[in-house]
Amino acid sequence: MGVCAWARVPAVVFATVVGLATAIPVRTAAAAPAARTTTVRGSHSAPAGVEGPRHAGCPRLRATCCLPKTAPCVRPGPARALLLSLGVLAGAASAAILFALGDRLSQGDPGTIMVGAGALAGIGSILGIIAGRTFGDGPAMRDRVRRETLGLEYRSAGTRVIDENRPGTMALRFAPLFPLPDRAGAIRIFGEIGGWLGTARETDPRPQFGGDRPVVLEQNRFLLDLGVDFIVALPYPVLRRGSAHLGAAELRFKPDFQYRREWLRAGDGELRIVERTMLLPLTVGVRWHLGPRQRFTFYLGPRFDIVSYSDPGGRKLARGKPVIAPLYAEAWYDIDFALSAHPRRDGRPRRAETNAQLSIGYVHSRFDGRGFNFGPVIGFLGPIHALWAVRTRPRGSKTAFQAAIGTTIGNGVTFSGNVGVVLPDIRRRP
Repeated sequence: MGVCAWARVPAVVFATVVGLATAIPVRTAAAAPAARTTTVRGSHSAPAGVEGPRHAGCPRLRATCCLPKTAPCVRPGPARALLLSLGVLAGAASAAILFALGDRLSQGDPGTIMVGAGALAGIGSILGIIAGRTFGDGPAMRDRVRRETLGLEYRSAGTRVIDENRPGTMALRFAPLFPLPDRAGAIRIFGEIGGWLGTARETDPRPQFGGDRPVVLEQNRFLLDLGVDFIVALPYPVLRRGSAHLGAAELRFKPDFQYRREWLRAGDGELRIVERTMLLPLTVGVRWHLGPRQRFTFYLGPRFDIVSYSDPGGRKLARGKPVIAPLYAEAWYDIDFALSAHPRRDGRPRRAETNAQLSIGYVHSRFDGRGFNFGPVIGFLGPIHALWAVRTRPRGSKTAFQAAIGTTIGNGVTFSGNVGVVLPDIRRRP
């Protein structure tokens, strides 16, 4: 089977599993019921029918009030203002590290991470303020958008060049969820497998005196990602007395493994195999729930790279040793939207519940050669991501359908789209 045929295998597997999932009943629990809500106007929850104490700043500044119909108290306005301030401080600190304190500019400097994560926090906070003022900050959604259990994704190859071929990428994605008892957290196993849908060809850019430009490089790629996300929910509020109620938090531990196998042929030369592996064994993070419908997530950890290659025309690889690479980091800001919250005009109940999510993110890694460059700053920052996902669950159904479109900015602009199914969480039988 050729390399291109292997890239089409995820589509066949996805169609087969989706057909089995819809035909065979799943003996797992349904989605978690909606959380109980009570009307709370003060800084602490109050018994039903009794109005809690109002915060001292509420009569003058509504942004400092607790979110209505949410218990315990949550104040999205001050939480977003704090995140925006932290983003500004991160930008100032990164400038000091890169230009005042540092004696060199390299990809490994922590200031480059602070630039990307701080900018993402600031932009996300501003978008969150706009979304909160326009669509409201709550209440929390019973079935908000998360990564699909099983999906198929296509990614474009970016700008095309005359006489060159840049194929897109097809990947099968999976991410089953295992909730922990008593809502203490969850374990999510995630990954993807796929590759390019053809052979990439690069030509000689120099002017030619006749005919087509000669091909200088042919390349195929196979990709594999596999990781585990351990999620532990912290008690809220952490400080029982004097808490500002700025939103709940989660601690996360996400070891990850990313693998690329490439077949290269330079001009008329022989085929050479190259393997690149990125190990992220100690990636830790935190998720901050700034409100029922907005979240900020940050990951940071060491990175180790392994590069192996074969001789021209050979199949045996010379295995490389793990090498310490620049720090790895991710920053994401998510905003939820309830698309089916309003009743129908004829008063009849809706047949399905539809929710959406806007996600913007920054990934401090150039493992696939993608990065955001501006002016003289080239090769320091990773790519920027934006994603719009929609989930539709028929009333009473344990299975939901999810679709998403996205874009990546880095060495050009590429687009992606994926479709998938959301199966019930895998729960332990009592």
